[in-house]
Amino acid sequence: MNLKRILFIWFNLSLVYIFSDCLSLWASDQDSSDLRVMSFNIRNSYAKDGVNRWENRKGLVYSVTRDYAPDVLGLQEANSFQLEELSHEFPQYGKVGEGSMGGAKGQYSAILFLEERFKLSDSGSFWLSETPAEPSKSWRSAHHRICTWAELLDKESQQTIYFYNTHMDDGSRKARENGARMIMDHIQKKAESSLFLLMGDFNAPEDSEALKIIKGNSEAGQNLGIQMVDSFQVLYPNRKKVGTYNGFSGQSDGSKIDYIMVKPSMKVIEASILQTNREGRYPSDHFPVTAQVGLP
Repeated sequence: MNLKRILFIWFNLSLVYIFSDCLSLWASDQDSSDLRVMSFNIRNSYAKDGVNRWENRKGLVYSVTRDYAPDVLGLQEANSFQLEELSHEFPQYGKVGEGSMGGAKGQYSAILFLEERFKLSDSGSFWLSETPAEPSKSWRSAHHRICTWAELLDKESQQTIYFYNTHMDDGSRKARENGARMIMDHIQKKAESSLFLLMGDFNAPEDSEALKIIKGNSEAGQNLGIQMVDSFQVLYPNRKKVGTYNGFSGQSDGSKIDYIMVKPSMKVIEASILQTNREGRYPSDHFPVTAQVGLP
């Protein structure tokens, strides 16, 4: 064997070892028990959005979802047709939810979860109204608004985690504030002793009373006795241009109205507002938001 051949083999073996070491270092930084969550208002398919209609952008919705690979995905504005297509595209996810008008009618705040990782223990939905057990609206709400929850057992850690997903009203501040109280009251009664997350399109900026209620910073929130933190703000408290509604234009200088809120005992490892686009075409009129959290 000549010297050139020996050097060639030695060089390639060295690359293999270096690559293996890099993989090992990367793996050591990744904890399989960490939780990857995405909240995504995908914009309903009935809207007359012209070039931004569902058929023209659903491939990008699939691509963004596939690239991030969430363990749990909260959708807002999804209708039954979109959910069917998403279930066909991502058969590895189970789903829970109900349309805002009852049954399969209206818009879902559905929760999708990896069935390989989680076992569904319980789930349900309630309306953000004075009659939460039935399709309804109150407090001059512009639309019927719903909150869906899922009790999931993490098969690996054997921990129970409660996930809540909602889409608060865009027309009534009182409806948003009362809806926030209802959700936090539900969490307190059902999930306070467990781990819990709340995600969704709140239609409320960070300094709003609805957010203060959820964070436990208002009198109403303090009376409930539980608190949540904004996963993005934990890591980036001073970040500018964090708007999540983009109107299909990609603008980010508006208010952040999409959130993943977590129990304070859960460590936020990563959080992002995904501004993915394809030649200026966006998957939705909202940016999806993500969070990676460590389980205590």
